[in-house]
Amino acid sequence: MAVDIAGYNDPKRTTAHRLVVHDGFWKLMRTAFAEVGIPWDVLFMENTGDGALIQLPPEVAKADLVAQLPDRMLAELRRHNEVHADGAKMQLRVSLHAGEVYQGSHGTVSDANSFACRLLEEPAAKKALKDSGAAIVLIVSDGFYRDVVRADPAADPGSYFRIPVSVKETKSEAWLRLLGVVTNGFPVRATRPSTPAELSTLVDALLAVPCVRKADSRRLLLDLFSRREIADVVPYHAEDRLHVIALAKTCQRFTGGLGDLLDAIRTIEPESPQVAALATIIGQWPDR
Repeated sequence: MAVDIAGYNDPKRTTAHRLVVHDGFWKLMRTAFAEVGIPWDVLFMENTGDGALIQLPPEVAKADLVAQLPDRMLAELRRHNEVHADGAKMQLRVSLHAGEVYQGSHGTVSDANSFACRLLEEPAAKKALKDSGAAIVLIVSDGFYRDVVRADPAADPGSYFRIPVSVKETKSEAWLRLLGVVTNGFPVRATRPSTPAELSTLVDALLAVPCVRKADSRRLLLDLFSRREIADVVPYHAEDRLHVIALAKTCQRFTGGLGDLLDAIRTIEPESPQVAALATIIGQWPDR
């Protein structure tokens, strides 16, 4: 786990501000871990100056780190920010990854540590935090998302979206979640949201495609969907139209989600007038 205080060295902060931020950060971390039930003394902690690098022993459940700890950190961060001047307020970047850590003569040696730190430096994560005004941006590695986040509904896997990672020699993918923003964890989109009429048009076009309209083939469609982070969080409804509405709205929450839905439909049903009409609507959709 790597944590960074965004803008810690901003010239607008005075030394007095940084002292308050420093003390507030460590109080926040101790309190959040305690409230989740993770003893502070089982953690191996490295102070990075503007944050921390934390190694957690294998007996700490990874699910707790995404299902409980971020919300406790958010609560403590809000308490801190409420009673301090702007120069002493905090925003945090937090990354999670899993891997081997070795003890060297003067600290730890670990590719996993390095990767966790690289996640914090990904420009897309920094931009998401700045543009949204969120309190915390949580970035988890692709493997951590697939093995831990997606497996636990309490971790709210649908609130994450995928980002590329390109920092120094590291090229990979990760998953990002925003906490403490008015959109309730979803990234702020530059495009406007769809209107009820636009959503109705999209749903009508989806229902016109036989493999979407029929419940049996719709189940197959979800099984074939390449992005499990979307298919696995579509709410089920027995009534066809309600289920398709849920499918459409879930895909809209993910960048490129409607385009991926169209690709899955074409896997089952070759090009037809109904699919062509749907493709036209999706092609004109904001941030499809």
